[in-house]
Parts: sequence; C-alpha cells; structure tokens
Amino acid sequence: MSETEQTTRDRVVELLNTAAFLPSEKEKIANLAQVQELIIHHDPQLLDSFFEEVAAFQNDRNSDVRKFVVGFIEEACKKDVAMLPRLVPNIHLLLADNAVAVVKRVIQAVAQLHRATLAWLSSARTTSPEMEQVWQIINAMKNTIISMIDHDNDGVRTQAIKFLEALVLLQTYTESDSVTRDGEFNLDQVPLTLKVARPRKLEEEARMVLNKLLAFQGSIHISSVNLMTCMSSLTIIARARPQFLGKIINALEILHANLPPTLTKSQVNSVRKHLKIQMLNLLKHPASYDYHENITTVLNDLGITAAEVNKSMPSKDMIRKRVRRDKTGEEVTESVKKPRIDKEEKGKTEEVVEKNSAVDITQRWLVEKLTPETVATLVMFTMLNLPDEMPPLFSAGYSPITAAGTPTQIQHVARLLASQLTRAGVGPGVEQTKEEEVKSGYDSDEESKISRLVGGQVQLQEDTLQSGPVLVPAGVVGRTMRHKVKTMKLGEVTKSLSTAANSKMQLLLLLRLLRCSKMMLFGSASQHRTRILTMLSGCISSQECEELEDFILEDMHNHADFLFSWLYSEYSTNHDFSQINRIFTTACKKETKKEMGYAEILSSVVMKVLTKDASKERDEFLSRLFLECPYVPEDLITSLVRVGSQGGDSILVIASILKDTAQWRPLSAKPALRTLSLLATHDHESVRDQMTPILLELCEQENLREIVTEVATKYLKYLLLETPPDSLCTHNLGRPTQPSEWTEPTVKACLYLYLALLPLNQSMIHDLAQVYVKTVNEAKRSILRLLEGPIRHMGMDSPQLLKLVETCPKGGETLITRIIHILTEKAPPSEALVCRVRELYNRRVSDVRFLIPVLTGLSKKEVIAVLPKLIKLNPHVVKEVFNRLWGVTLDTGASPLTPVDLLVALHLIDSDKCDVKTVIKATGLCFAERSIYTAEVLAFVLQQLMEQPSLPTLFMRTVIQTLTHYPKLLGFIMNILQRLISRQVWKQRKVWEGFIKCCQRAGTQSFTVLLQLPPTQLADVFTSASDLHTRLISHIATLTENQRAHIPSNLMEVIEGHNSSDQPQSTPSEPQPTPQET
Repeated sequence: MSETEQTTRDRVVELLNTAAFLPSEKEKIANLAQVQELIIHHDPQLLDSFFEEVAAFQNDRNSDVRKFVVGFIEEACKKDVAMLPRLVPNIHLLLADNAVAVVKRVIQAVAQLHRATLAWLSSARTTSPEMEQVWQIINAMKNTIISMIDHDNDGVRTQAIKFLEALVLLQTYTESDSVTRDGEFNLDQVPLTLKVARPRKLEEEARMVLNKLLAFQGSIHISSVNLMTCMSSLTIIARARPQFLGKIINALEILHANLPPTLTKSQVNSVRKHLKIQMLNLLKHPASYDYHENITTVLNDLGITAAEVNKSMPSKDMIRKRVRRDKTGEEVTESVKKPRIDKEEKGKTEEVVEKNSAVDITQRWLVEKLTPETVATLVMFTMLNLPDEMPPLFSAGYSPITAAGTPTQIQHVARLLASQLTRAGVGPGVEQTKEEEVKSGYDSDEESKISRLVGGQVQLQEDTLQSGPVLVPAGVVGRTMRHKVKTMKLGEVTKSLSTAANSKMQLLLLLRLLRCSKMMLFGSASQHRTRILTMLSGCISSQECEELEDFILEDMHNHADFLFSWLYSEYSTNHDFSQINRIFTTACKKETKKEMGYAEILSSVVMKVLTKDASKERDEFLSRLFLECPYVPEDLITSLVRVGSQGGDSILVIASILKDTAQWRPLSAKPALRTLSLLATHDHESVRDQMTPILLELCEQENLREIVTEVATKYLKYLLLETPPDSLCTHNLGRPTQPSEWTEPTVKACLYLYLALLPLNQSMIHDLAQVYVKTVNEAKRSILRLLEGPIRHMGMDSPQLLKLVETCPKGGETLITRIIHILTEKAPPSEALVCRVRELYNRRVSDVRFLIPVLTGLSKKEVIAVLPKLIKLNPHVVKEVFNRLWGVTLDTGASPLTPVDLLVALHLIDSDKCDVKTVIKATGLCFAERSIYTAEVLAFVLQQLMEQPSLPTLFMRTVIQTLTHYPKLLGFIMNILQRLISRQVWKQRKVWEGFIKCCQRAGTQSFTVLLQLPPTQLADVFTSASDLHTRLISHIATLTENQRAHIPSNLMEVIEGHNSSDQPQSTPSEPQPTPQET
C-alpha cells in the first residue's frame, strides 16, 4: 500500500468518525461529501472498503443526510456497476422513507440505476443469480414508482412522471428521425438473446406506461404543475420516438378541448401557453409532417398567427426527404425492425391501438353528421343555454377561427366533440370498444400487465430468490465495529474521599462554581457548570440549598436554566428516574442527606420570588416557572392564596399564572381553579372583578367549567349557614375578623362567582332558588338586587327559567316575581312565560301583583277581570300597571287594552268588587296623562260609555272632567247631553246631578239643551241650580219675539212661574236685578 493511499485512507477514516458524532447536519453532510470525493473520484479503489460506512448513514434522523446517501449510491453505482448488488437494496429501502424529499431523490436515482442495470445486463456475457436479483429489485422499485403517479404529494407525482418518461425512452427503439443524445442507451443496444429482460416485453411495458401517462394527462383532478410536466414529457417522447407522435398529438388535441375544471384562470392561461410551446416544438420535428393540419388547427385556436406557424415549420428539404421516404416504404427502417418484432407481437400492438381508438371511431361518425343544417340546428338549440354575460375565462382564451367551414376545421370540431363524448361514456366508439373487450376478454388493468410483463411469474421469482443469493442492504445488516477504543475508568486510578473531605470539597466546589461568572463567558463553560451543580444538588444540605436559591434569585433571567435543571433532577430523584442521583443518595450518609425535596425547593423559590418588588422580570419568571417545571404540587397552588393580602398587582400576576396552569397543566387544573375561585370571594370588589373574567374565560372549556361550577355551588351553600364560615374570614381574603352574622359584603362574596356562571350553566338557577328559600333575609335582599344582570343574559326563552317559574318552590314567590319583572322590563313577555305565570297564579299564587309583569301577554278579558284587584294596590304600583298597559315602558309589545278600553273598563267596574273612591283615583291617573288621553281619545271613551245599556255612575263626572280639560269638546258634550235627555237621564239620580252640574259649567251653551227638557225636569233643574234659571231668563230677554215664539208655552210657564215664585223670597231691601244684570 502506497503512502498516498494510506494518507487518503486515514483521512477518510477521520472524516467518517467525525461525521458520526457531529450534531450539525450541514457539517455532517460536508464531511460525507469529502468522503465521496475521495473514494469515488480521487481514489476509487477505496470505494469497496468504505461504501458500507457511508451507506450506514441512511438511518440518520435528518432527511438531508439520507438524501445525500441516495446521491452517493447513485454516483457509486455509475462509477462501478459492481456496486449495484451491494447498494440497490439500500435504495429499495429508502424508497419507503417517510420524508417526501428523500422519496423524490430516490425516484431520480432509480431512473439512472435502471438504465445502468440494463446496460450492465446487456454487456455481460452471462447473467449470474446476483444480476437477476438486482433486476428483480429494480423491477419492484419500478412498479412502486409507477403506482406513485397517484401519490398524495404533488412533487412525488412530478418525479414519477419524469421517471415514466425515462422508462419509455429506455425501453423503446429509435427511428431515423429520433432526437437523441450522444451516448444515450436504449433498447437498440439490448441483445435479443437477453433472457432476464426480453426486449419484446420491455417494449410492451413501455407502450403500456405511455398509455398510462396519456391517461394521467387526461384525468380531471390533475394539478397544473403535473399537467405541464406531463405535457413536456410527452413532447420529449414524441420527438425522441416518432412512432408515438400521432398518439401524443391526439392526446394534446383532446387536452386542448377538455382542460381540467379544477384549474384557476391563471393556471388555465399558463397551461394554454405551455401547450402552445409544446405544439410548436412538435411542429418543428420532421416526422410531424403528416399531422401538420391537426397541429396548426390547435395553434390557431391558441392564437398563433400563420406567420409564426410557418416560421416553426421544418425546412422544405426535410419535408421532401420525409415524403420521399414515406413513398419508398422505409425499407431500411423496416429491415431493421422486422427481426425484432415478430408477427404475433405486431398483431398484439395493433390490437391495443385499435382498442384505444374510440375517439377516432366517434370522430368519423361525427364528420358524416356535421352538415350545415345539423350545425345550424345545434347552434340555435344551445343558444338557450348561453349565459347573459360572456365568462371571463372564455373571453381571455378565445381567438377568432380563420379556417371556419373548411374540411380541416370540420375534422377538428369533430375531434373535439368526439373526445368530450368519449369522456362522457357515449358514442359509437365507446360502444364498439366495450363489445370488443367483452369478446376478447380484454384486461384493462395496465398495472397488472406491467407487473406480469416485467416481473414474470410470481412463482418463478420465489424460486429464483430461494435458489439464488439474498441481497441485503449495505451498512445495515452484519456490520461489525472495526475500531473500538478502550475508555478510561476513574475508579481504577482514584481513591474514594472521606466523608469530611467530601463535604469540604463539595462546599468549596459549590462556592467556587457560584462565583466564577467571568469564566462562564468562554465556550460552553456555562453548560458544564450547570451539569456539575445539578449533580451536586443530589446530596446537599438545606443551607447549601438556600445559597443556591439566593444565587438563582440574584439574576432570575440568566440563572433560570440552572433552576430548571435542578428541579428536573430533584423530580427524577423523587420518582427514581435518575441513576446519577440514585448513586449520590446511596453513597451519602444519613446525616449528610439532603433535607429538602422537590416540593420544598419549588415552594421556597416561589415564595422568595413573591417577596421581591413587582416587576416584569419577576412576573415572567414566575409564569415560566409554573409552566416549565415538571410538576406543580397542590400545596404550592393552595398556598398562593396568601397573595390576597399583598395588593391588586400581585393578585393579578398570580391569577394570570393560575390561569395558564389550569389551561396547560391538566393535572394541576383542579387546585388552580379552586384557588382562583377562592380569590374571587375576596372582600375587595376590585379583586373580585379581576378574578371573575378569568374564571369565565376558563369556563369556555367544558372540563374546567365543571370544576368551577362545583366550587361556586359550594360557596353559594355557605348562605345556608347561620354565620359566615371560617374559610371566608381570613386576612388573605380581606376579612381579618369573623362577623357574627351575614352582611351584604359577605353575601356578595358568596354570590358573585355563582351569578357570573349562571348564564353559562342555566340549570344552576334551581339551586339558587332552593338556597333563597332557606337563607337569611339579608341574603335574600342581596340575591334580588344582584339577579338582574344574569337573568337578562339568560333571557325569557331559557328552558331552565321557564321550568323554575313552573315549579316555583314554596317561599320563592318573591324571587320568581323579581325574575319575571326583570325579563319583561324591556321586552314583551313570551307566550311560554305568560302561560306558566297564568298557571302558577291560578294554581298557587293568589297575589295579583304576580301578574303585573305579564299583563301585556294576557288577553283583554283576563286583564279586565283582574283590573278591580289591580287598582286597589299602592298608587305607584297602579301607575306601573297603567304604564305597561299604555305601552309607556320600552319594548313592551302590543297591549291587550287600548287607553280607551282601559278607561271604559274602569267605569264599568262593579261597585261590589271595588269602591267608587278607588275607581275615581284610577280614572284620575288616566286624566293626568294628557299625552295619552287626548281630546279624541276621551271622545271615543264617552261615545262607548253612551252605548252601554246602563250609564255608569261616574259617567257625568268623566264628562265634566273632559269639558274641564278640553273646552273645545263643548259641542260634542252638548250633543251627549241631548242624547241623555232621550234616555231620560233624570231617572238615575247620580247621573242627573252630574247632568245639572255639567249644564252649569257649560253656561249659555247649555240653554238649548235645557229648553229640550220636559217641564217637570226643567223645574227640578231650576230648583237645584237657581243660577241657571236667572241666566236663562236673561238669555230669553235678549231673544226677539219671533225666537221666543219657538219656545213651548209650558216651558215658558215653568220659567216665568218659577221666577214669580222666587220673587217673594227676596227681601224688600234688596233691589231686584234687571234682566241684563242676570
């Protein structure tokens, strides 16, 4: 071995050993790249010695390293084909990798290895069992990659398409017009005598793969990237293998007519542009001469001008040579091909072509049908289905048809229609193809054909595998350690220290480590110090623990990593996870064992942090500590309630920490929520206002809501006690002394959280009602005052509220009334609520006040029936009742009684049910609302009262009040007085007295009415109201003789006779007034 080779070998060993322990993937790949350069390009003789070591990196966790291994295998096999049996199994394993990037790189490598393997087999004089094993593995990978054309990942599908392209080019023969690369290996170089890979079967497989590629291009759900890749691959195949040119041009024509519907507008434009480029590339090929009409028609549809088409045409000399060769029958090409393809193979190939020509059959059938008359009928018939506006996609891609009506254009249109009919599964071509498949038993499963053609019989493969050698992946199985280093053991070269010396050294080491901050600036010294301190913490005393805690709290931000390392070490020790700490614990004496465990250390650190001044650094450190420590003890969480005596800022910080703990640490959620709920009972309202929103946010999670509800119910049931419990009366909750009885602040402390949760869990209202019935009066008053907000959130449609009203507990009537008042204060009562209140009133609660909130939901008859009871209530309550019926309050809905109906109903109340004075007060409230009881309303009221069979007792009082409030209704009232005369109003004493008083108020306007009374009643009027008599005489004196003649004589007698009878009553000393004075 030469010195240079030895140096290179040593360098490779060094690089491989370094790469095995490098943490950085980039450095590892850089080392492996140097190894590849040395053993493949610089000194290939070393490849056989080190290929296993490099291949072993295929098990690396990083996908980039595995990708590099794929590239190394590809380069090694291309450099030395003898590596194929050793490295192909590795590639087969990597094809099933979980990383998509690795799978894509493997597909690229398999394309190269497939070509290299076939070339290796073709150049070998005899095929060994090892070669057959390699070929079978290549076939297995080939079948797997062919199936990946339907992979979920878009990039994998793209690489599978490129692999199919390479497979078709490799497993087919070239022609004279084929565009090939220099040194390209294909089926021309494969001998016909090769039994492992027979050329005929390889070519059949290539044809079927091409059909699969064509079918994939025509699929509906193909992506734009895959579609353009597929188009490019088909164009390359057509240029390299002109025998497939017609089939590919046909597929591109169909694609032009049937673009996938899943593409967006921009993707359609990109696909059309790419299709234009590919068609131009095909047009340049000499073999496309026979398809110029098809290509130019598609290009014209894509917007290519005739000048651009002519520019891309092959030269005339090339076309002339092509035509001449077609006439001569291509004897040279045929003579080369005839020995390769026998008659049976040719027949099979032609059969496959015929079976795939359903579009051609339908096209020929359509050409005969596309007459001008038929086309005109089709156009007129489909005009009805056109949209009102031109679609943007159509306007963007439309180009005028220059050759419309020509035979070529007719053929093109027929081709487009045939492709769409065939895709829809209709047409003569589809029917004929189905019949032929049934007759010949045609198997359409191309993948099964591919596997049978390439792999042969399964039994044959198994026999070969059993008889031949089994190939195993290099570097994975049977790999031995070549270099083993003997490690030094400290126990063999050192002696154990005494207990005193050990303690002294440990203390000195601890102090030195804590005070070497300047040395921590260099390299990884800080990490090493943390490791050493963590190990020492396994057996340190309580005093040393305090020093460590003080050291951590000096700079909480920078020393946090050490704290967590310490805590995790202690936690591992408590659960017997750590072997190192187990050794320390066993080795230490009982007197030197550590006195503080995990829980004590964590609690001590937290309490020391809380004693520091409030700052952002302190709050962030506490939050991180609770979230990142391995476990939060329940006692520590419970003890945090002591911050309740430190002020609002500290409480808010702890509340935020407890919130995060409940959310992100399920095992600590229950104690954290209990502590938060306890703080929500703080005596200061500001603290309660901070805790309640946090708890409500946590209650959005159902599992946390159950815990908070349980605690809130517990606090609510404290109200059943005679005095507040000791748990609420602590200095931490703002109550240093225990009150002897319930007060409003202590009641609120128990109620706040429960009432806040009520809208989230509405079934809790029943527990509240049960507590209300049994609790003290102070608590009842507080419940009624605080109930408004939660009840409004629940709404009157709440099933739980309706159930509570329906099953009102005995003694809870006041609570139910308050709830109904809240619900109906700003909204009309729902039908369900009215129904349940009505049933409860009729069944149990006889107090009419229970119906006031739902009055607007009752019927008119029901309201009138309870009206006598309602007006007997306090005047303020009666006022509220009337406001609800008048609709004065907001959003009360339609009232069952209008203002007219209400006033009429008040007049018609039976005196046995309600005394007249109460009714007078109620009507007085109505007359006080001038904006409601306008002149028109009162006129309607009087009109309806006049229509009653018996005039109400207070009728004339209402008439007089109406005249007082609205003098403009004097004429209307005089009309009512006239109608009263016809009803013989004097028969009702109270009404008759009111009639006389109304006439007195009306004055001279009432004389016309008085003159219509019978003489007896007129005399009665003069007796009751002498001023009317005097004023009437004066009025008559002003009349003319003709006007007096219209007054009946009997009335004049009453007027004059009553006057003469009055004169003796006057004293002689009093002068008699003249008619003008009266």
